[in-house]
Amino acid sequence: MTVPRIDLETTVTRDQPVTQATGSIQVSTDELDDDTITLSFGGPWGITYADLTPEDAHAVATALEDAATAHQEGSADE
Repeated sequence: MTVPRIDLETTVTRDQPVTQATGSIQVSTDELDDDTITLSFGGPWGITYADLTPEDAHAVATALEDAATAHQEGSADE
């Protein structure tokens, strides 16, 4: 994989049983396949990967942006 374009430190909540631990979220491209974007969640439990198409990655990015914008607008109204 290439050097992550995005590397976020965050709290990740997992099921079975529900636990919280500090983890990270990374987004990178596959060095062998430019059409694959890898989204990974890592922490003490290990790393979970999801390979996305460019269209799927764009949909995730749009959903995150929409949610962040709605939160900012909601916070401004208070």
